[in-house]
Amino acid sequence: MQARFYAVDYFRSLKKKTKWRFASLPIRDKLIIITGVLVIGMLSILSFTFFQNGKKILNERLNQTCQLSLRHVSRTIKDILPEYYKKEADLNERSAPLGQIREAILDVYSEGIDGLEYAMVIDRNGVIIAHTDKSLINTKVSYEDSVFYTGLNDQFVRETNEIIEHILPVYVQRNDGSTVYLGITSLGFSKKVIMAPIRRATETIISATLIITIISVILIFFVAHRMTRQIEELGKGVHRISEGDLKKEIPVLSNDELGQLARQFNAMIKHLHEKLYMQKCVSKYTIKMIRDRYANGLPLEGESRNVTLLFSDVRNFSNLTERLSPREIVKLVNIYMDVQSQIIEKNHGIVDKFMGDQVMAIFEGEDQADNAVKTAVEIQRAVRILNKKRSELGVITLNVGIGINAGPAVLGNMGSKNRMDYTVIGDVVNLAARLCALAQPGQIIAPIEIAEMLKGNYPTTHLNPVWVKGRSKPVATFEVDYDHAIIM
Repeated sequence: MQARFYAVDYFRSLKKKTKWRFASLPIRDKLIIITGVLVIGMLSILSFTFFQNGKKILNERLNQTCQLSLRHVSRTIKDILPEYYKKEADLNERSAPLGQIREAILDVYSEGIDGLEYAMVIDRNGVIIAHTDKSLINTKVSYEDSVFYTGLNDQFVRETNEIIEHILPVYVQRNDGSTVYLGITSLGFSKKVIMAPIRRATETIISATLIITIISVILIFFVAHRMTRQIEELGKGVHRISEGDLKKEIPVLSNDELGQLARQFNAMIKHLHEKLYMQKCVSKYTIKMIRDRYANGLPLEGESRNVTLLFSDVRNFSNLTERLSPREIVKLVNIYMDVQSQIIEKNHGIVDKFMGDQVMAIFEGEDQADNAVKTAVEIQRAVRILNKKRSELGVITLNVGIGINAGPAVLGNMGSKNRMDYTVIGDVVNLAARLCALAQPGQIIAPIEIAEMLKGNYPTTHLNPVWVKGRSKPVATFEVDYDHAIIM
């Protein structure tokens, strides 16, 4: 009982491992194995069926030939054997019917029937009275064979290692309706010769099966390779997309469903590429808002938050437009914009938008004021380093002025139902923009309230209160000394 349990457990484990290994094979190998097994199975069944039918037909024709030969001999000697038995006592008179019987046997043998080894006639006493091998004439068969022959009522076929023997008993009917056994007529065929057509047919069928199987496997391999090649290309495309590569399309290798899938995949890649390109034209704050809102199923409506805003503006930009071509202006401004954007994102800020030569950035979180001031300091230092390098090359340099402000603002969708932009509005935005406009090249200006929010130690210089449009009172401001500021 325990051994049976272990055997069942072993076969279950083996089945599980085989199933797992098959499941882990590539699709191409699975297609080749499954289709190959089906084709080989079908060919084997068809070959076996053809072989059995062919063997049956050949045996039937062989039997017909043997039956005709036997019945021909039997009809010849059937009338002679009674004369043979009547003259049993007189050996001289028996020679005539014996000669006729032996002549009939020799006539059958001389017909050249394929595979015929011998022909003989045995009387009812078990004596061979006619044989193609003269040395066996007048010899007696074994007692068992004699009894066996006497008990036959119809044609019988028996086989040995080398001979297929067809035996036909000879009977004569008396006047009273009874039958008398006279002997047997036997034809011996070489099994090797007789089975040669069957063997040749078998070899032909096996050879054809092998050739068809090999051709089928080759065709299956090419078909499976063609099918799976498109799948492999799709897999490579998915891998490239996962790594952010959207430049290369998937080759379309067929017009079937896989080819259509590849075309749709290429259309998706193109759409993603366009989407990513368009995202560069939209603020990351807008993208973040859309993701958060749609992920939680919330409407795109406004909300109030405490934020810190940073405005950076290129100085003397109007003079450049008169000296440079539009392409040169865009190229020059983009150099300074790129430097500022990298610093803003490094310090946990988000570039909300580019407005001509101006940058608007938003900072949120517990350290938003420190991050905004730190960003402004790093921008001014980076611009100074960049200008030094550009001056050495003798090319145009730019300077920026920065304004910072913090406070409550409304964040939400602005625009029409067909064109929206998620941005920040409120007095905090207006004041930051005004301070940026007042800042001199290389200057960082912020309201005095910002200094109270800073956790870090930044050298500052109090400035005279400034009058800002839209305010009834002057705004107390300070300037950050970024030359002596210590960035933590």
